[in-house]
Amino acid sequence: MRLDKLETPQKKTSNLSEGLRESDLVDLVSPVVSIDEFEPKSGKPDEVVVIALRVSDEEPATDLASFIEKGVHDILDTEVSPNVDEDGMYLVFIEATRDEKLMSIVTDILKDIDKLVNIDTWEFDFHNSGTVSVSKGDL
Repeated sequence: MRLDKLETPQKKTSNLSEGLRESDLVDLVSPVVSIDEFEPKSGKPDEVVVIALRVSDEEPATDLASFIEKGVHDILDTEVSPNVDEDGMYLVFIEATRDEKLMSIVTDILKDIDKLVNIDTWEFDFHNSGTVSVSKGDL
């Protein structure tokens, strides 16, 4: 058998290569943004904060994490939870440095994903500190 005649089966690729389009994630992302609820993987809790977005399905969660990570935001890492939470949602974890730029980073990320998710009012859920609602116009 000649080796030059062998064909390697091509792996199926994700739809991610096509990129996300406007409204692709509508009704898939929760308006609740969790801030500081989870322990960071890439640093100490007093230096790194975890922001979490909830997404109803795994593939859209992976697409969202990749979109955020490829953006221009000053973040350390993104990751998707391997399993769903108690509400059946996948978590997109975003790690950022705990400093005075944190909320600017969070609002910039939400502005970037606005056309994908079309959420009018976001709810910032600060761990042990309450929830604040912010309209997309006020970001």
